[in-house]
Amino acid sequence: MARWLGTLHQGELNLFATVHVRWARQWLDRTMRFVTELAGPVPSVALCLLFLANANVRSPLGWRLLVATGGSHLLVQVLKRVIQRDRPYLVIEGSRGIVAPLADHSFPSGHTTAAVSMAVVLSAAQPLLTPLLGALAALVGFSRTYLGHHYPTDVLAGALIGILFGIWSVALIA
Repeated sequence: MARWLGTLHQGELNLFATVHVRWARQWLDRTMRFVTELAGPVPSVALCLLFLANANVRSPLGWRLLVATGGSHLLVQVLKRVIQRDRPYLVIEGSRGIVAPLADHSFPSGHTTAAVSMAVVLSAAQPLLTPLLGALAALVGFSRTYLGHHYPTDVLAGALIGILFGIWSVALIA
């Protein structure tokens, strides 16, 4: 088991190095900084409030978004405090400083969780947008590793949490 975990960890480090260092391009640095902010706190809260405040929208969409993003974010914050995994740019030599360092821990990725949970909820409301929303959520997850803030497993865990909370909020709020 220890050997398998060591192999898995080495594979993750190799994938991180490929995405974060070997694929590094100035135009990607700028693009990924923009993409990652699509699922930041301000756009996430703004989207929830937009749907909650719009009197013309008579659907549970705003509440679903609020429950999915808010609930998943609470779980992410608990996991970050319990697991306390250092961010990769703090421990991996050769990491690039693309954006300002963050004070919290790495596991799981909150931006990915938010992007995926919003994509699931919005896709349930507008199924034709599913490919676009899925691609945007995947791009946000990719940006988190590209920028050096998360290991690939942080992003994967965030995506799974986002899927679960997105599905749960849609099922919970009719």
